[in-house]
Amino acid sequence: MPALMLSLVCAAALGTPELRAVRVEEAPSVDGRLDDAVWALAGPVSCRFTQYDPENGSPMSVETGISILYDDDAVYFGFELSDPDPAGMMEALCPRDDYATGEWIAILLDTWGDGREASSFEVSLANSQLDSRISPFGYWDYSWDAVWKSGTSRTADGWSAEIAIPFSCLRFSGSEGEQPWTVNFQRIRGATRENGWFVLSDTQQMARLETFAPISGISGVDRSLGIEFRPYGSARLLRTAEADSWDSDPDAGLDVKVGISSGVALDLTVLPDFGQVEADEAEMNLSHFELFLDERRPFFMESEDIFEMPFEMFYSRRIGAAAPNGEVTPITGGFKLSGNLGGGYRFGLLDAVTSSVSEDSVTIEPAANYSILRAMRESGSYDYVGVAAVDRYSWAQDGIPAAESRAFAVDGSILIPGDHLLHGEVAGSSGTGLESDAAYEISMSRVRSNFTYDGGFSYVGEDFDVNGTGFTTQTGYWDGWASAWRSLTPGGFISRAGYGLSAYYAELDSGEIISRNISADVDASLPSGANFGGGAGLDGRTFDRYEGPSGRWYDGTASVYAYAGTGRFHGMSLSADAGTGGYCNGGSYVDCGLHYSIRPSEPLVLSLEGDWYRTEGADRYNWEAGEWDVRDTDWRSLVFRAGYMFGPDMDVRLFSQLSEFESDFALTGGTESGELTANMLFSWRYRPGSMLYLLGENRFEKEADGGFGSPDLGLYAKLTWFLPV
Repeated sequence: MPALMLSLVCAAALGTPELRAVRVEEAPSVDGRLDDAVWALAGPVSCRFTQYDPENGSPMSVETGISILYDDDAVYFGFELSDPDPAGMMEALCPRDDYATGEWIAILLDTWGDGREASSFEVSLANSQLDSRISPFGYWDYSWDAVWKSGTSRTADGWSAEIAIPFSCLRFSGSEGEQPWTVNFQRIRGATRENGWFVLSDTQQMARLETFAPISGISGVDRSLGIEFRPYGSARLLRTAEADSWDSDPDAGLDVKVGISSGVALDLTVLPDFGQVEADEAEMNLSHFELFLDERRPFFMESEDIFEMPFEMFYSRRIGAAAPNGEVTPITGGFKLSGNLGGGYRFGLLDAVTSSVSEDSVTIEPAANYSILRAMRESGSYDYVGVAAVDRYSWAQDGIPAAESRAFAVDGSILIPGDHLLHGEVAGSSGTGLESDAAYEISMSRVRSNFTYDGGFSYVGEDFDVNGTGFTTQTGYWDGWASAWRSLTPGGFISRAGYGLSAYYAELDSGEIISRNISADVDASLPSGANFGGGAGLDGRTFDRYEGPSGRWYDGTASVYAYAGTGRFHGMSLSADAGTGGYCNGGSYVDCGLHYSIRPSEPLVLSLEGDWYRTEGADRYNWEAGEWDVRDTDWRSLVFRAGYMFGPDMDVRLFSQLSEFESDFALTGGTESGELTANMLFSWRYRPGSMLYLLGENRFEKEADGGFGSPDLGLYAKLTWFLPV
């Protein structure tokens, strides 16, 4: 095969450059050194990326060489990254999907070439890896994990990197012709904090998917995925202070991924381990509603973006949630079929079965089946029409009658000239024990611009209920909102700045106003990474329908807040925020936070984070006294984290939190609660896609005398294998 030599200078006058991939019969060894003979077949595209920060629009101070190869199994990227001070380069050693200041190179691939989604593969000089899914709105979702290889090496002129991305972790068109892939590259240089891009976005959004550069030459790749087996084994030892004895819980199970086509995959799971390796951090919650928690379980995180639905119809943590006695509801098994059919058609189908939970031989949580469907027809980066349906069915068990709840929705967006996006959605629910009811929303926003706005109107019917599978906080109201934001890149002393206004109004069907406010915000950042900002808000007189036996009106309030920081990813960083004003239920509040982190050495990072939230003089209903009362509250949290990296594939992390909450009513006095939790997690990726976890955890509850009692202890081990066929 004749050698392909291509060199160019990345300048705006030349337009978007073209890249070409060369097919090879022999794959390069992924060791970080571009000395394999096959790399000579693809001469590098050598250029200076364009800075996003700190000097937006200026060329980077260093050059980057890019080479692309592929074979039947994977696509290979080679990078030669020059640096005038190789000795001063920072390794950026960190856990998978974390980030540390230093040298990075990233590949952003849109394998459908339609600007709807991209996958990022990022590697540091220390060979630490990050990967994510990126939406056209600029959201980077690092919960997605793929199995790929990388290697890095220091050179006399800087460093080099090789990245091998198997077709098995990508989804793409199965057509026989040339693949319509597009790509962008990002390079971070730690010493100068330069954030450079192969194709720079003309807005504040770093990655504009529809402006990516095309890759030509990739063809004859007709299948992306075979079969992947992921068996696991785990063991847990638990000791509660109340029982004062140890209980063991060994477990094993299997996840299987089957490639139906190059764009569609089937995930099967039998006796899955859906336990979280890391616990949820305790948060303050003074509202009437439950907290929305992020998903951390691998089965639900796979293709998570496809299952995003109108009105939060699907909240995956409903499946396998805690039963009334606090025991986690076990999941017997499930499957997920998802992917892209080509032509803009995407879909996801999920089904999972949970077992019953009993206490003293009495069923308190019945077994249930969850069925979730999402399908979309997409055209362009933002235009789509979609349908969604959810169902939870629990059959009759131990005297508990059968029950079913269903919901469905139709939604869509259309991009109007001028980058204005019109969006609408309509949903309905039934079988919840209430009357069938509906919800709908219409909104208009501006995208792909340094001046954006968002405005809309929605209505949620009184009997609209998706809590069988989703997340509904309140019903029987309508609301409207409007916001605008202006982004600036002044240059010089101020690297970036922005300011905006927002307003919100909500009213019950019965006419009471439950929310009305207006706020103004401003922020700025310096070339050094330091940032600061603040804002102010006004709230009008509103009605809280959940407070007391029949609700209560509260007077309007005003509030202000401010924050400042040295930059999150410095070797040592400090940030603080503070806010104060009128509390929503009367009285006042103060909210303060302080975060400090330091990296004493490349593998060690330490951080300390404190939060304090206090309310005084709130007008709340005292259910114990049976009358209205004045309440003060005090929330304090102190979090310490430490992490040590033995290498890019092995680390140990410590998390500890001391949290205390006090509530003091004038009539009945105060109550106090608190806990001290700590866990230490050892993680080892002993081969790509295969992990060993060892976790030790304890939890102390605060007692009436102010001290802490005996701890609840837990020891957990989990081993997973990745076995591709």
